[in-house]
Amino acid sequence: METLLAIDGGGSRTRCLAITRAGHTLGAGESGASNHLLVDLAIVKASLEEAINAALAQAGLKRNDIVCVSAGLAGVDYDGSGAAEMEELFRGLGFARMVVNGDMVIAHAGALGGGPGVLALAGTGSAILGIGANGRRVKIGGWGPVYGDEGSAYSIAQLALRAAARAFDGRGPRTALAPAITKALGLNDFRETVARVYIEKMEPREIASLCRVAYRSAEAGDESARAIFLQAGADLAEGVIAALRRLDPISENSPVSYQGSVLEACALARESFSAKLREQFPQLSVQPPCASPVTGAYLLGCAAMGWPFPLAREISPQER
Repeated sequence: METLLAIDGGGSRTRCLAITRAGHTLGAGESGASNHLLVDLAIVKASLEEAINAALAQAGLKRNDIVCVSAGLAGVDYDGSGAAEMEELFRGLGFARMVVNGDMVIAHAGALGGGPGVLALAGTGSAILGIGANGRRVKIGGWGPVYGDEGSAYSIAQLALRAAARAFDGRGPRTALAPAITKALGLNDFRETVARVYIEKMEPREIASLCRVAYRSAEAGDESARAIFLQAGADLAEGVIAALRRLDPISENSPVSYQGSVLEACALARESFSAKLREQFPQLSVQPPCASPVTGAYLLGCAAMGWPFPLAREISPQER
């Protein structure tokens, strides 16, 4: 039974699935960070090995039973930059055949079923990836928080902190964001958030987690919070529009989808995203992601092996 390993390696979590040629998931494993640009290579190796070993153990397989490893890693860019180092690491782990892509590329493949189109990826960070029918790739954004990362959970959290600070000072409209953030961080006074952010040095993913706090305020009707999510959706749509215009040829029928917590979990942002796109391309429709990024890694592995894609269904309930 031909089986490959599909891996989604990110800045905080690594997932691995052992999946057969027919699309049956035999085993799953999960571990910590595997972005070699952010953590030591020894940590990356340990994370990948832990996730792989767990998937193989659950599947009852050994490494020499695996015909291919298909990985999407956060430290690899959309054009393959950074892949060579990771390929060498997989060879060191005992695998002879591997396909290494960026995490954006597997997210695109999962969302769009391995076909062409444009993906808006908005989790802790944000970026847009367009792939044309001719294989041409266009990346928009993905510059990180210093340059903007518009529409990302980190950017949303940052805007929520700013709105809360302005309201606290009396420089902006009243909002429930300050007390909501203060409570979420287990503090007694909003001013204490300064020490938490600057002195205790909250990590980007910890700051990004405040996006969920802000969204609860938005759902409760807080206008400042609502405005942040509406703008996030519009910002992400701008990136998609730029990608569509740069792909050749431009087509209103180009599929558009999304991945990541902002557009998947925040209806306000998703509705604003779709509305902004329709302003420019009235016939364009935004489709929910077909499958998760780790499934996208599987599909790209299938392509490398010359296997047909099992696109008619989700590969496993674990993927949702």
